[in-house]
Amino acid sequence: MLYLITLAVLLIWMVMLLGRKKLSWHSILTAYVMSVVSIDVLEVLFNLLLKMYSFPTHLLANPLDDNQLGIIFADTLILPFAYIIFVHFAVNSNPWRISIPFAAAFTVLERIYLHLGYLEYHHWSTWLSAGVYVIGFRIGAELARPIVSYRPPVPYWLRLIAVGHTTNMWVGAILGLPVLKLYQFHPGLFVHSMADDRFVDLASGLVLAVFSAVLVPRTPGRLKPVILAVLAGIGASFSYYCFLRGWLTYHYWSHSLMVLRYAIPFLLMMLYDRWELPYERLRSRI
Repeated sequence: MLYLITLAVLLIWMVMLLGRKKLSWHSILTAYVMSVVSIDVLEVLFNLLLKMYSFPTHLLANPLDDNQLGIIFADTLILPFAYIIFVHFAVNSNPWRISIPFAAAFTVLERIYLHLGYLEYHHWSTWLSAGVYVIGFRIGAELARPIVSYRPPVPYWLRLIAVGHTTNMWVGAILGLPVLKLYQFHPGLFVHSMADDRFVDLASGLVLAVFSAVLVPRTPGRLKPVILAVLAGIGASFSYYCFLRGWLTYHYWSHSLMVLRYAIPFLLMMLYDRWELPYERLRSRI
């Protein structure tokens, strides 16, 4: 319940700030995907792989599923929404003067979560969290002006990687083991099934996002759908290889639907490319 309350407060605050129209939808999306990819990398390392802490939401009976739900709340909603709010204030503020209060506020919030049982430390401490928050918000402050002003913008290849990762992450999380459980990767890299599945699903999506960031900016507009279709085909081929090796199990799923699983993120990337590039060119002329 505490996750839902935090999310609701941040969502209301964010909507109120967005009403001032200081941030464009392009800036909002950039801030969101940049924060998601940064947070996700750390979360996979410290939470899923190293088991240094966990996020019990007390909404699901299975502890692994409950922790994954907490990751979804924290990494894809609460912290990214907080970063969008942070960008709103940071663009015209001293980086340290805005970073320290936000880092302190989230350190205190984390202590509340810990005290109420919505966060558990296994090999972690509040001091480590405080350091991560300070570093994260300080780096985020440096990105605030490029995100808002596009002078210069965040490098396009970096935005493509962030969009590619975020779309792959959401599609994989909804269709895969965390939510609908329609399929499951289990190559045996890690003891815990959730870590085994999420590592392969996220890593494959991130690798394809990197390929897209390299190829899409160098490809003529009419050929970009072809490149993205090829990358989606590579993703589907990878999943078929995992199936043949016994590393992938389908639950109410199939090979043809797995093509759809990889096609959706790259379709969204194509739409993003068509939406974002004209805006960037327009901003560069202002």
